Amino acid sequence: MIKVLLTGASGQLGHSLIKTKPANIYLITPKREELDIINTKACFEKTLEIKPDWILNCAAYTSVDLAESNHEVCFKINRDAPKYFAKALNITGGNLMQISTDYVFNGTQNYPYLTDQIKTPINIYGRSKAEGEDEIQKEMNNLENFYILRTSWLIGEKGVNFASKIINLLSKKDKIDVVSDQFSSPTTTLSLANVIWTFILKDKFIKKYKPNRYPIYHWSDDGITSWYKLALEIYSIGLKLGLIETNKIINPIKSSEYKTNAQRPSFSVLDCKSTQNLLNIERIPWQKSIHQTLIEKFEEKNRNI
Repeated sequence: MIKVLLTGASGQLGHSLIKTKPANIYLITPKREELDIINTKACFEKTLEIKPDWILNCAAYTSVDLAESNHEVCFKINRDAPKYFAKALNITGGNLMQISTDYVFNGTQNYPYLTDQIKTPINIYGRSKAEGEDEIQKEMNNLENFYILRTSWLIGEKGVNFASKIINLLSKKDKIDVVSDQFSSPTTTLSLANVIWTFILKDKFIKKYKPNRYPIYHWSDDGITSWYKLALEIYSIGLKLGLIETNKIINPIKSSEYKTNAQRPSFSVLDCKSTQNLLNIERIPWQKSIHQTLIEKFEEKNRNI
């Protein structure tokens, strides 16, 4: 059995990781009172106590706008916790899978970002995640013992995300505005969870045959879209599933018309070729992946009625 400590188990990605857990994984999912991610001493000591083969660090401060005025907590969760997990894993000999973000890039180029490109975040959230990556790379003694896996525009059947917000807004309003000039690749939590488990299950093979691999990887579902076109797709699927009524209008607007505390990258598509080659897997078109997630969401809603 592979002993895995999962942080952020109550989040949308945590939910999918628990749901798709392979049979040979012994999964430990501490509640907040058992492991306070803001407490770096607790992160360090809990790791020494459990001695996991892996830490899947899915816990993150993800409120991009609130991060602009809540620096301290954001950096404690996104930068300092990974650092102390890494420190402890150096002692126990365990591995770390750190989930990171497309927001470590500034979005000024118009082609997919490579894994080894220089990080240039333009908001506090992106900076905290970028510095979290840096701390792991500084602290981990062995390059083979960690993966940093960046993803983009994450959507799951559980929790609050873009899809749930759009469905909620369209159930209350006849017309909504959605930004049309920011582009990336939507990724479902189910797709990402499957890739994470594949990394872990293939790790011994990777250590044997790819000992000098680069530790940073990217994963998103296939294709590029805007928030506006993603909203249209969610609306279309929501209509078919009976989640939304007809005759709703989604109006495209520019980022400059939609004021937020934090600046967002205008193009944050990730190049996923190195992950595809390493794991020998194909990407799913984002439309297909999102459709499956919304079906799951709808079925979950029906079960809870």
